[in-house]
Amino acid sequence: MKNEISYKDIKEKYEPYLQRVYKHLHQYPELSTEEYETQRFIENELQKLHIPYRKMANTGLCAEIHGEQPGKTILLRSDIDALPITEQTNLEYASKNEGAMHACGHDAHITVGLGVGAFLQERKGDLKGTVKIMFQPSEEVHPGGAVRMIEEGVLENPKVDAAICVHTNPYLLPGQFEVKDGYMLASSDRIYISLIGKGGHAAAPHQSVDAIAMAGQFISSIQNIVARQVSPLDKAVVTIGEIKGGYTSNAIADRVDLAGTVRTIDNGTQDAIEAKIEALLHSITNFWGGTYTYEFERGYPATRNDRNMTQLAKEAALTSIGKDSMIELENPYMSGDDFVYLSQSVPSVFIYWGTGTVDKECFPWHHPKFHVNLTALNYGVALTTQLILSYLNEESS
Repeated sequence: MKNEISYKDIKEKYEPYLQRVYKHLHQYPELSTEEYETQRFIENELQKLHIPYRKMANTGLCAEIHGEQPGKTILLRSDIDALPITEQTNLEYASKNEGAMHACGHDAHITVGLGVGAFLQERKGDLKGTVKIMFQPSEEVHPGGAVRMIEEGVLENPKVDAAICVHTNPYLLPGQFEVKDGYMLASSDRIYISLIGKGGHAAAPHQSVDAIAMAGQFISSIQNIVARQVSPLDKAVVTIGEIKGGYTSNAIADRVDLAGTVRTIDNGTQDAIEAKIEALLHSITNFWGGTYTYEFERGYPATRNDRNMTQLAKEAALTSIGKDSMIELENPYMSGDDFVYLSQSVPSVFIYWGTGTVDKECFPWHHPKFHVNLTALNYGVALTTQLILSYLNEESS
């Protein structure tokens, strides 16, 4: 087997297969922990490809390609769950499962996993070492499926030496990738807050404690935590994404419920923001005469890329795609992913992979009009396959 792969190699032989797989998966999304039909589809494809596998974490699988030459073991993570979103793309292969959509590209991640598997299984006679392809459920819902698969031994027998994840990015075009040495993604925490006042008539606000007024002051003030109490050289985001409160136009609300997210890179900043939010809540409710409840739920930690794996990814992009295909980021993305639990266990690299379309509006992840350019599938398989071969053929230090 030649050790240099071009995206043209993938396009010529596997493009129809990749598009068929992707379109099927996109039409039949399943929510976190409910990926039974997705698991069955992957299982059937692996059987056709004669790739051994085992079921894990209830709805997940781990496939293994055993090279006929001794070597290291590398793992490719492909998450498989969808989101509770009603699709609005009008694609001919749009979701047929009402209220569910692959709006983050996990269907494309599965497709890459199967494409890489198909390519390497055909050439296992010349393959050094072992390739595990981890089809992981429940990435979208904390604590995620990665931890459970690790607990069930996905990193053992044989022991995994390194891990890879490629993730769709609608803001990049096919053939473009992004990577960063060091922190690539942020921690993703959740906050749940209730501001509790005293209801009353809108004509006599002085006889009440207005929970909506407290919420308004809190929402406008919370941004000052990042703007004025976090170093401008640090990275942090605080977003309130949900607000519920009030009954009617002429009544003072006695309660407002808020939910949001906090994204940080530094653990000290994470701790400080958690404490500052509570201090702000105490101050505002004390001023108004109300009370509050507050929960800061720790989510996925920040994801850090290994230096050697990052360099190998850059070299793989140059080999398989060409010059300037890999963009080196200056700053991490503030999104989060449970791939972090793999990166904490073995040297790993998380790569963003271009799936946008020229002259077509690109909608962000988790948007009902999110879409994946089908030509991007060839590039995703090419880069990932090349990176796997580069790692397995790398001389041990």
